[in-house]
Amino acid sequence: MNLNSQKITGLADPTSAQEAATKNYVDAAIQGVKWKDAVRVATTGNITLSGTQTIDGISVVAGDRVAVIAQSAGAQNGIYVAASGAWSRAADADSAAEVLGMSFFVSEGTSNGNKVYTMTTDAPITLGTTALVFAQIGGGGVSYSNGTGITISGNTISIDTAVVARKYVAQIGNGSLTSITVTHNLGTKAVVVALRKVSTDEHWLTDVTSATTNTVTLGFAVAPTTNEFEVIVIG
Repeated sequence: MNLNSQKITGLADPTSAQEAATKNYVDAAIQGVKWKDAVRVATTGNITLSGTQTIDGISVVAGDRVAVIAQSAGAQNGIYVAASGAWSRAADADSAAEVLGMSFFVSEGTSNGNKVYTMTTDAPITLGTTALVFAQIGGGGVSYSNGTGITISGNTISIDTAVVARKYVAQIGNGSLTSITVTHNLGTKAVVVALRKVSTDEHWLTDVTSATTNTVTLGFAVAPTTNEFEVIVIG
């Protein structure tokens, strides 16, 4: 067939090996992501996989695509088509190959509306046996919980310096100074200082003063030679 450089448009994504593939389908496959048609709603907890019902504030009717992503029995998760009786998995998500790496947009819902989810379970997958796990990858309302030692302020995630110890390491000594100031910039006087002799790995004791919140001063009876010691400041 000679199309004289014309394009074929309006194709659906292929479902069989010998069907034509759209550019979008090929691009997604190359990237390892299988984009599915949008679902109307996504579940927020266990549901019965039959009958019309309310999910995430939306009254689901027969024919709606529903992302079931929160079953206690994770093997039941997936994309379904709602029905008055038993639900069935959607035609584009009813095999292991089709669900691996699949992603989709959720159109409606109080909690999950306008969000994007992807299926994160790795191969091998046996549909109906392997638990399918979904994670949000886009849309509003992405939330994070800070554990011990982590602080969250707006879009910034940081360590909690009141909990997590930080470390500064430097080599000191120049052959002339017996009082050496080390700038660690840890922002606290509550630091622990260790001193290691580089040539022997011996740990030495010397006078240490927390001069400021960002510096300590080390005192020696004899001036250390150039880079004779490694100082470790933890705070």
